[in-house]
Amino acid sequence: MPPVNYLSIYLLGVIGSFVATVGGVVFCYNGMSAASYLTYKGMQTTTYFFDKTRYDLYFNGLVYCSAFAIALMMFLMVIMIPSPNQIQRRMAATPFAGGAPQAGAPPVQAAPAAAEAPEIDLAPDLSLMEDEDDEDFEDGIQMTATDDSDVIYGTGRITDAAHHKFILENTDSAVKFLMRKELDGRPLKADQEEIYEAWQKRGLSRGRLRKHIFKIMGWDNIPDIPIHEIVSQVKSKAYEATHSES
Repeated sequence: MPPVNYLSIYLLGVIGSFVATVGGVVFCYNGMSAASYLTYKGMQTTTYFFDKTRYDLYFNGLVYCSAFAIALMMFLMVIMIPSPNQIQRRMAATPFAGGAPQAGAPPVQAAPAAAEAPEIDLAPDLSLMEDEDDEDFEDGIQMTATDDSDVIYGTGRITDAAHHKFILENTDSAVKFLMRKELDGRPLKADQEEIYEAWQKRGLSRGRLRKHIFKIMGWDNIPDIPIHEIVSQVKSKAYEATHSES
């Protein structure tokens, strides 16, 4: 026994229902026209009937055909519009969605798993801030910062006074040099690392910067807070210190 093609039966049923509905509407409308006629009485139109019973039968048939047409359209919409579960099954069946490949389709290689984005540690790394020199801090802070010893614009040896001035005038850069991180916790860029290495060769010390920041802020240790919060607090104290000195 040959297999039954349900798709053909479904299409024939739908097309047959549509043709029967349209034919019924046309037939009933023509029957209503044959059983009555319109005429004008002044400014109004009046319907006169040759056979009122026959007209009512055709009218009821037109109503039934119209109702069936509306029901047929709603039935087709329910069938043709897929449900969320059907959409998921269809997507899973396609080779592009990771489902089983179709017959004759080339094998689809699985895409490599995306590397997980590294987590950004916003807290400062306190282990990196070890003393880098043991020179006398109190003696060094009394030295005068000259233009040649300026961290950013100078070219000579960076003195203790230049460390202090660097924190007051360039707090962002000072904290970034101390933490070796961006203000949002990300690692420094390569060009910034090169600049900081040049400053370090001229004598810029993370240990001295830490001591100056501790003295300005009255801290014993760097607080375990995000770097941008440290910058904000140091800036506030630096502003107060600058105006008190002036």
